[in-house]
Amino acid sequence: MATSEKRGKRPSTSQSDDNGGYITFSLADQGKREWQGGDFVSCVTCQARKVKCDRVRPSCGWCEKNGRQCSYSKKQRPGPKPGSGQDLADKVFRLESVVQLLSKQLEDHICVRNSIESGSNTSLSPKVVHDKTENPGPSTPARDRNKPSWLSQVTLSDQTQPSQIARDTTPKYPNETYVRAFTPVTPLISPSLSTTVGWPSETIEPDLPAPEELYILIDLYFKHINTWIPMLDRVVTFDILSQAWIPDESDRVLLHAIVFVSLRFSRDPGHTTEYQDMCRSRLKRRVQLYGLEHSNIRTIQSMVLLTVDMLGTTHSPETSNMVALITQSILNFRLGFELGHSVSSTGQMSTSVLRSRLLPQPGSWIENEERRRLFWVVYSMDRYTTLGTHSRFAIDERAARRRLPCRYDLFSEDRPVETRWPRWDEFHGRVEEDTNQNAANLGSYSYHCELLKIMSQTHEFLQVPLDIISQADIENWRLRYSELDQWLSTWLRSLPGEYSEISQFCHSDTKSKISNWIILQTAFVVAVIHLHAPAAYPSESSALFQPSYDAMQKCLGAVGSLKELTLDVVNTDMLDLLGPGFALAMWIATRLLLVHASVQGHTLDSNVFFFMDTLRQLGKYWPVATRYWEMLDPVIRESDPSVAIRVGEMRRTAYALQRSLFEDVHERNSVPMREELTPDELLSLDIFGTFNYPYVRSRKPTTPLQSLPRIEAFNRSNSRHDWSPH
Repeated sequence: MATSEKRGKRPSTSQSDDNGGYITFSLADQGKREWQGGDFVSCVTCQARKVKCDRVRPSCGWCEKNGRQCSYSKKQRPGPKPGSGQDLADKVFRLESVVQLLSKQLEDHICVRNSIESGSNTSLSPKVVHDKTENPGPSTPARDRNKPSWLSQVTLSDQTQPSQIARDTTPKYPNETYVRAFTPVTPLISPSLSTTVGWPSETIEPDLPAPEELYILIDLYFKHINTWIPMLDRVVTFDILSQAWIPDESDRVLLHAIVFVSLRFSRDPGHTTEYQDMCRSRLKRRVQLYGLEHSNIRTIQSMVLLTVDMLGTTHSPETSNMVALITQSILNFRLGFELGHSVSSTGQMSTSVLRSRLLPQPGSWIENEERRRLFWVVYSMDRYTTLGTHSRFAIDERAARRRLPCRYDLFSEDRPVETRWPRWDEFHGRVEEDTNQNAANLGSYSYHCELLKIMSQTHEFLQVPLDIISQADIENWRLRYSELDQWLSTWLRSLPGEYSEISQFCHSDTKSKISNWIILQTAFVVAVIHLHAPAAYPSESSALFQPSYDAMQKCLGAVGSLKELTLDVVNTDMLDLLGPGFALAMWIATRLLLVHASVQGHTLDSNVFFFMDTLRQLGKYWPVATRYWEMLDPVIRESDPSVAIRVGEMRRTAYALQRSLFEDVHERNSVPMREELTPDELLSLDIFGTFNYPYVRSRKPTTPLQSLPRIEAFNRSNSRHDWSPH
């Protein structure tokens, strides 16, 4: 049959040329195999379809039956393909180039340290040093024998000076750009002296992940973090990643910071807890050391990302130090001022201008917008870490004279637009004239920054001591309180329509695109509670200063709206898209419900348990939520009647401790507070220290906390009794 004739045969010793294209062994070559080429057994079409072919030529049965073109391809020579040997040689050459490059940089690093130590040694005479640099002697054979072979190939002498190393920055190996793209080595001299201030870094720079893995981690950052802290531009960041060689060390440090903060969201099976802890420890140290030695925009952005991660982990002294460091950097570079905006005082202006010269002028609109966003991010961190405490803001309002950031899509598309000044800015005279202009250019973060202005003034307002038996003091306090409440109402009415459609957007396919609006709503809840809680649940009361029923309703209404929003977030599995600010809002709302339960005639609201469960779920992504849950759990585990009693006692303890601290600071003859506090006292301060406002400056006995009147007994028709603005 024709088919049997075409089937494969075993190699024959025949020298016939008509052997069907199979392998032949030439006896004349004494068994040496000679490749004669040949066809595949099956045709190309049947191989692609993975069916059995009858191997009939010129057209097999299936191709002839179906009218397909039948063709037989030549067999490929077994073994390595042509050109693969050259590829292996090129790979070996690249690896040798890597080793030589690393050995040269290690030798340069050692030479710099030796030169610095020799320069600081005053026992050496200048003539000796001069002789060493002018006539370097050849290395002895013994010295060469002791040096490793890969290090002996380096031609740089031990007496090389840092100035010589700085001039030698051109890659000497053809594949150096490939090496330094994702396994960078810290340069000895900063590549941009015009934008960097500090000594060269002497730390070992940890390796970045592989390109594909690094791309995924950066994408996780823009999905989970940059939505509610829109500091970086996605296109610019990925442009840094796409470069074959990243020459700027600050850009690489920024990538280290992004990897550091994004690892917590990685679902890679290889990123175990131990692996993440090890990598995050190295990356954190690298970014911190570089930030201490250098000062530029990229450095501050990297430090901000570290601070965000630390704020989401725990509130420790290290976190406070990081916040202080980045806020001071913002002040040093005068990033709180728009271009061309001067200071009224001549002396302040000269100092500020001198500091501003450390940074060059922005070269484009998007670079200026990037600096504006960096300022507002640090400004917001300063505000949130200071609210509810007795501290002053690190960034004074007089140093915060920036226009609002624009919508993120305009920023990402590099479309130059102009935004308005924040409303209710007491240090800018033409705010009201600019209020209704360019509203279309504002986004969710723009309104967030504007809300922070109101929260800042609320904090300053609550820091002023109040004499609750002075009619004049109380009237002034109420006027200012009403003014701030009116500002919140005006701000709420000015929001675009997207704000009222958050619940619908939560159930859409664009959940990651609305997390910024969710954070904005939680910020409004914090602002409402921050303003109205002192009026609804004052630390002390008198015949002239009574709790406000309307203020209490506004606080509970804010908590109720947060509960509905949190329910949508949980049902749509969006907790991983929100940050520590969402945990902070639930922490404040839960404590407010505890304070409300301590008032006579009230019980513990069941929403407390919902917030507690959500905090525990959010703790999988941000450990600070777990810390909030751990502090609240011992209090809430009490039986319902006992909760009100214990909460009342804890609030009185916190108030007594804060009042003692206030007297220690403002009165000379006061009895100093003891240095050590019990764990219960510390817990009372952590939970209820935020709600002991306003500060009372009364010299006569006042009504203690246990004698607070029943809210239900308020006579709302008496304007002096319930004075909250309607």
